[in-house]
Amino acid sequence: ALYEYAKGTFELDNIHTASALTHAHKRSMLACGIYSFVLWELLKSPSKASIRYGLNKARRFYRNNSENSYYYNLYHRIGLIGLQFEDDPDNFHRFEREDIKSGGYVVHTLEAAIWCLKSTSSYKDCVLKAVNLGDDTDTVAAIAGGLAGALYGYEAIPKEWLLKLHKRRYIESMCDRAAS
Repeated sequence: ALYEYAKGTFELDNIHTASALTHAHKRSMLACGIYSFVLWELLKSPSKASIRYGLNKARRFYRNNSENSYYYNLYHRIGLIGLQFEDDPDNFHRFEREDIKSGGYVVHTLEAAIWCLKSTSSYKDCVLKAVNLGDDTDTVAAIAGGLAGALYGYEAIPKEWLLKLHKRRYIESMCDRAAS
């Protein structure tokens, strides 16, 4: 997704092909596409409104894809379809922890990551909320953390986390090279 964004192209076939290396089911490839739409919108305009905008673009893009129906709950909760709270059409952050599943199923994982992002106001809080969901915490936190990074920026990552990162300088140099 970042490679496509850096090129200024949005070839979802490339996103789907890359995701198929480890998760070849059509539903998983669709999740990677949905994630990419949200990520691209956050990178263009880092605001919580961009999350909803990216999800809406994904919903429209995949409207004829049979796997898109599995993401109905996500679209409904974010306020794109179905009933909405009158005072806030983007009602996803109002859902409680017990309404969110995080057991490893790709649809639930994406929804949990976006819920963590929508219901917090910092990088640290988002990632900690994802970890504290339980079940498939590493995957949910990785997805939520990637989106939170796009929303809040590198500077928002707690310094104490960065200092404990094994091979930090190597990782940062690889990221710098990839970005140039």
